[in-house]
Amino acid sequence: MNVNVNDVKVRQILRRSDELDHEQYAVGIEIQPYKLTGVVVGADGVVLARSRRHLTVMESAEVVKRVAELAENLVDDRLGCAFPRSRVCVGVQVGGPVDPDTGMVLHLVNGPDDHRHEKPPPYEWEDVPLGAELASMLGCATSVENDAHAFAAYEQSLGVGRVGSTFGVVLVRDGVGAGMVVRGERLSAPVEFGHLQVWPRGRICDCGMRGCIESQVGNRALTAVVKERTGRELDGLEAAIALADGDDAQAREALAAFRKAGTSIARGIATLLTLFGPTHMVVYGAEDLIGGGPGRRAANAFLHAMRKFPAHTFQISRDCQIVTKPLDAVRGAHGAALIALQGCPGVLLQPR
Repeated sequence: MNVNVNDVKVRQILRRSDELDHEQYAVGIEIQPYKLTGVVVGADGVVLARSRRHLTVMESAEVVKRVAELAENLVDDRLGCAFPRSRVCVGVQVGGPVDPDTGMVLHLVNGPDDHRHEKPPPYEWEDVPLGAELASMLGCATSVENDAHAFAAYEQSLGVGRVGSTFGVVLVRDGVGAGMVVRGERLSAPVEFGHLQVWPRGRICDCGMRGCIESQVGNRALTAVVKERTGRELDGLEAAIALADGDDAQAREALAAFRKAGTSIARGIATLLTLFGPTHMVVYGAEDLIGGGPGRRAANAFLHAMRKFPAHTFQISRDCQIVTKPLDAVRGAHGAALIALQGCPGVLLQPR
C-alpha cells in the first residue's frame, strides 16, 4: 500500500491541533525588581518555553502591562495566536505578602541601602489587585502567590516532594520567606518566616520589631550588619562576602555576621520543625551564600551555623535533611505556573 507523505503530515498537524485545543496550559511569571521571568508549562508540568524581560520602572500599573505582554507573547510564540485563552491559565508570583484568594498584592517593596544614582530607585506597592487586572487584560484564569510558596510548589512536583510529603522551603533574597507542604498539601496561608523573632534583644528589623530573622538575614540586612560590625562602606552582599572571605583585619567581624545569620535561619527552621515535623528543608539563596567550599569562609560560616538547627528544637523533631540550592528565577516562574495548573479543573499534577 502506498502512503502519501503529505497526507500523513496533514493528519499529524490536525491531530496536534486537536490536542492543543483540549490540553490545558499555564503561563508562570516571576516578578523581581526590574525584571520578569516567564515560562509556558503543559498539563504534565513540563516547561515548553521561557523568556526574560527587563523593566525600566516598577510602578504597579506599568508592571501589570508588561506582565500581560510577556504572557501574551509566550502563548502566541509557543501555542499560536489563535490558541483559545480558555485553555490557558496564568500564575504570577511576587516577593511579598499576597492574598491568593483575591489575587491582591498586599505589600511589595524594595529598599536599597542607599539612593545613589546607580542604584535602582525604590518602589512600594500596597493593595494592588494584580490578579483581577491581569485576568481582565488577558481573559485567562489568573492566580497570584508569594515567591516562597511558588518555590514550594516547584519542589512539591519536581524536587524533594518526590521523596517526602512534608517539607519546607526557605528563600533568602532581599528578605527571607518560607513555604510549607504538609502531608502533600501546600499551605496557602502566609508563612512570615522572616519575621519570627529569634533574638529577644536583637537588632531592629525593617518591620519595626526587634530580633526578627530578617533583622540578620537577607541581602539587605546581612549587608547592613556587616557594615555595622566593621564600619566599612559596602556596595551590597557580594562586597560583604568578599570582605569575610579575605584577609582584611575586619574579616573576623564580617564572618561573625554570617555565623549569626546562619544561626538565625537555624532557629527559624527549628520552629518549623517543632510545628510541622518536615523531613526536608530546602534553602534557596545566592550561590556565594549557600555554596560552601575551600576559601569560601562566609558561606562556610553561614552553612555551618545553619546546620546546627537540632540544638534549637524539640528532640523528636531533629531528623530533618537540609538541602541547599542556588536561586533560579525559572524555578520560581515554573512554580507559579504549577500553582495555576493545580487550580484548573481536570488537571492533576503528580510528582515526576
